[in-house]
Amino acid sequence: MRYNTNMKNNNPNLKGNGRPEPPLRRFINTFFSAKLEFRVRLFNVLALAGTAVAFFIGLSLLLTDGSIVLVLVDWASAALAFGLMVYAAKTQKYVQCYFITVFVIFLGLFPFLYFNMGGYRSGVTSAFLLSIVMTVFMLEKKAAYIIVSLELLVYSGCMAFSFFYPGLVTEYPNEIEVFIHNLVTFLVTAVSLAVISLVHFGMYNAQQKKLNEQNTTLEQANKTKTEFLTNASHEMRTPLTVVSVNIQMVMGLLKDIEKQAENADAEKLLINSQNEIMRLSRMVGGMLTLASMSENTDKQKLDLTSLMKSGIEMLRMNVESRGNTLKSDIEPGLFVFGNADLLSQVLTNLLQNARAYTENGTVTVTATKQGSEIAVTVSDTGTGIPPEFLPNVFDRGVSTGGTGFGLYLCKTVVESHGGRIWIESSIENGRGTSVCYVLPFYEGQFGATVAFGGDE
Repeated sequence: MRYNTNMKNNNPNLKGNGRPEPPLRRFINTFFSAKLEFRVRLFNVLALAGTAVAFFIGLSLLLTDGSIVLVLVDWASAALAFGLMVYAAKTQKYVQCYFITVFVIFLGLFPFLYFNMGGYRSGVTSAFLLSIVMTVFMLEKKAAYIIVSLELLVYSGCMAFSFFYPGLVTEYPNEIEVFIHNLVTFLVTAVSLAVISLVHFGMYNAQQKKLNEQNTTLEQANKTKTEFLTNASHEMRTPLTVVSVNIQMVMGLLKDIEKQAENADAEKLLINSQNEIMRLSRMVGGMLTLASMSENTDKQKLDLTSLMKSGIEMLRMNVESRGNTLKSDIEPGLFVFGNADLLSQVLTNLLQNARAYTENGTVTVTATKQGSEIAVTVSDTGTGIPPEFLPNVFDRGVSTGGTGFGLYLCKTVVESHGGRIWIESSIENGRGTSVCYVLPFYEGQFGATVAFGGDE
């Protein structure tokens, strides 16, 4: 008879080599494996701590000739805590087990033991504290607040009742038993809290380390993506430029041909091709800027007044080439904490948009300090934006004829600098479009050096 030595081992009690797993190792892997969810492992730690507390309190009662009823109650609670841990591991009904622990043990058993083990002179008050800490670890959000508040109310009520109605409390027969029970309860509770805290922070640190490793991997992947987009954009720009130049040359040759009327359709096609190539070129430029944003994040104190005036003068001829008048009113002494290249790109995009949709009109740029913010407005008297585009005009790819990158990039940059941006526009004659954004005014909170030659 031949045996299949490649058969998969489906016995959970056997190691990969077929030998039985030691009981302690199997217990640890079942209830405290790193593969388990964080809160599940934490619940198992809490359940084991509760088991230890109840068991040792019962043992101390037994050794000091305490009530056998209390001994049995303590040991029954220890069995319940351990049983809930096993039951939850098998059924995955952890939430139900959390609430059973709270209502049966914390709000039922602990008050009972308090009145039967000396009241506020007993060590059960330490168990009250343990139950509150365990509740915070087990539950979350609204449920945690409600249950902890209920526990505080019940425990405070128990202590008040035991003070005003001492007849409800079963006292210890002598001081030595008071001392022993208080000492045992204190030590067990303190050790349990210490273990819970150590395990909790140990699991937290392990999870944080794993998270850091994942973040490092994501950063590397993002860097690789950025490098790819940057390289692709650069590679696309060269052939686009060559094709654009060739089209312009062909258009020039067509104008020299005597039968120009017969070539009108060809010239129209070339003009359309040129427009599309320029649009694609602008799109590539937008992709390149977006790709570099994740890398170009250096910020410093900037003289926004000088930055904006420089940008306006640089684009003045371009804007006025369509018969427009470019006006500006930039308040002096405007400082921000930001990236000069990115903020310059915002102004450039907005002025280019204003130029594209305004002819023989007026483009106005204003910047003023309003409280702790700087308000910037770029307005024009152009054709405006159709109402159906306004709700989504800052979304990527939304455009009335452009690339769909410009306003999306502006929003991304402004928000990355802690600001906000909005747009107002009308297609009624002469009203045009106004793009407004605000940036936090720099007040020396970062201790940065100033750029663009401004003074403090």
